[in-house]
Amino acid sequence: MIVKVIYFDEGSATDFIHMINGGNLEETTENIKDKTIEIAGKATAEAKARFKWLPFIGASVGTEGAVEASSVKNTIIRKAISNTILTDYINKANNENDGKKIITTFNNCMITPYPDSFAYYKMLTPYLIMTEGNLDLEEGFSLNVARMDEALESGRGYYELIVTIDAERSVLRFNIKAFRNNYGIADLVKMKLTYHAIEVGVIPEESLTMQQEFSGKQKSITGFDIVNNSVQDTSFLKVYDVILAGVDK
Repeated sequence: MIVKVIYFDEGSATDFIHMINGGNLEETTENIKDKTIEIAGKATAEAKARFKWLPFIGASVGTEGAVEASSVKNTIIRKAISNTILTDYINKANNENDGKKIITTFNNCMITPYPDSFAYYKMLTPYLIMTEGNLDLEEGFSLNVARMDEALESGRGYYELIVTIDAERSVLRFNIKAFRNNYGIADLVKMKLTYHAIEVGVIPEESLTMQQEFSGKQKSITGFDIVNNSVQDTSFLKVYDVILAGVDK
């Protein structure tokens, strides 16, 4: 049972629910809408209770209280939508006939950044801003360390980390915008968490370094190799896109 959510990719979870529903987008959205409307009513009541002196409907536009009351309601509604998707996802992911055939679960494990990878530097860049100078990756190519964090925030949407289960190493890929409750990618390596993920392919292990990714000198894998399971080189790791990460009790 997930008792605390650290990371939840709502977009991927919604796609998963939609797929499990047999492509019935209307059913998916109606279910989310119905549950949200119910909670939205409670949100309105809560906002009214907090601002008894200010009518919630038809309140004077521009007053500080009206803005705050509206913000309270909108925040609760946003959480209602998010939590509806979360609970629907968990129910389907735990279903023997639905999610368990698709979702791979990594239970109560630690993950680590690959040395010199984008994720490795993303964990350091908030502190590198305090330094000066350049970081040399290879001859004739260096990075301004003071600008790295800014560049990574705007230029890269996902980061890969390594998980090891029974001596088998795999890559877990995270959407940097999907972290919840003020957690970030640097917190993952400090916690023992359970991860729900979908296998999406394979990757050469050495291509995870920032230097290799910039150089473009990577081994190529054809669709034929993957379909025929002919990728046997141990330097290739399976890649999983993470949908949910949390504390499991």
